Amino acid sequence: MTRSERRIASYMLGNVHLLPFENAAVIAGKTGVSAMTVGRFLRSIGYGGIAELKSELRDAALSSGLTISGRLDRIRASRGTGEDLHRNLQLEVNALVGVYEQVGSPSWKTAVDRLARADEVFVAGFQTLAGMAADFAARLQYLRPGVRAVDGRDGTFADVFAGRARHPCVVLLEMRRYTRYSELLAKTARQSGVDLVVICDRHCHWARDHTSLVFTVDTDSTLFWDSQSPFVSLINLLLDHTVRRLRGAVGKRLEAMAALQEGFGAFE
Repeated sequence: MTRSERRIASYMLGNVHLLPFENAAVIAGKTGVSAMTVGRFLRSIGYGGIAELKSELRDAALSSGLTISGRLDRIRASRGTGEDLHRNLQLEVNALVGVYEQVGSPSWKTAVDRLARADEVFVAGFQTLAGMAADFAARLQYLRPGVRAVDGRDGTFADVFAGRARHPCVVLLEMRRYTRYSELLAKTARQSGVDLVVICDRHCHWARDHTSLVFTVDTDSTLFWDSQSPFVSLINLLLDHTVRRLRGAVGKRLEAMAALQEGFGAFE
């Protein structure tokens, strides 16, 4: 897709619940393109125009609410039967298939190369994804040196943008609701020429404004919280392919890490 088409597609994916009430001019205003561009995009994906898209969406299931109270109301309204669990299982399976479909794409190969060859890799995730970001950084550190999790507590992300690395790489994990830090970090990485890999849910409409290395996962769920399992699956696959990219260097790194574990006695 062109840059304009990516902006329209990202907006539509992230705001499906609004589309039945909007027209081409409104969408154009929110995405910074012309109404004609919106119309051409819709025709390119098989619709006659915005009216046809709105008709299809009007009776479709809407995205679940973002608020805690909305989630609780949904759970209370659910019967909690096997039917609910079966639907959630199907959502999980579909999301997992979507993760595996991204493996081997040009963007995937480039991202793996960045993880293997960057001078330093900085991993960021905020709020509910902070722990997952820290876990990814810790496991990647077993494979190669120069990896750390960053949280912006210093208010500057100086390690990333004012450090010694000539070719750093930032890996950003994000899912709704989005923090202000995330897009600011992505924007600053783009402006500073820092390689950026974003792993996000399909509602993150701004990710592709800052990098082409975006891997989206479907987090829809019938459970109280959105599903994080697709993030874990994608991260596991990235780590596995990074091992293959590093080849012999991984063996030496693991030997050194094992020796350190033995010396400190942290593991039984």
